[in-house]
Amino acid sequence: MAKISISLPDELLTYIDQKVENRSALIESLLQQWQQQQEDAAMAAATRRCSVSSSLCVGR
Repeated sequence: MAKISISLPDELLTYIDQKVENRSALIESLLQQWQQQQEDAAMAAATRRCSVSSSLCVGR
């Protein structure tokens, strides 16, 4: 697994540390959720394009 480094204000790190045991796991989870939202948005956009013109969609 690759490692990354981010800088956050001390106040935010203190808040995170008060709320979760493992800040790395929280950041990983948030990024996975963001990735899923991006993929869902891309799929929704593709679906809208397909509904406008079926010639844009493969297999229709």
